[in-house]
Amino acid sequence: MRDELEDSEIRGGQEINPGEPIAMLAHFELDTSSQLVGRIQRAVQRRTTVGQLASFATSLPLVVLTEFWLILAEQLGPIEPRKDIGYGETTY
Repeated sequence: MRDELEDSEIRGGQEINPGEPIAMLAHFELDTSSQLVGRIQRAVQRRTTVGQLASFATSLPLVVLTEFWLILAEQLGPIEPRKDIGYGETTY
């Protein structure tokens, strides 16, 4: 355990050279197709859209209930006198 910590400290300051690639595995390397990139972009966009819809669906009821509560509290709250009407004037 102690040796692993010392080795990691020694390697931390130095860049590790991975060496030459293995010749037998070189023929497995393939170029990335444009179809793969498009599929990945669509998958990310789908997940982002679903996340946004889920967030909207969970927050919308809370916002609606809050607005109804504020309307109800305003209707049931104490009625304050109007300050823009002077003494003795009639309101229409």
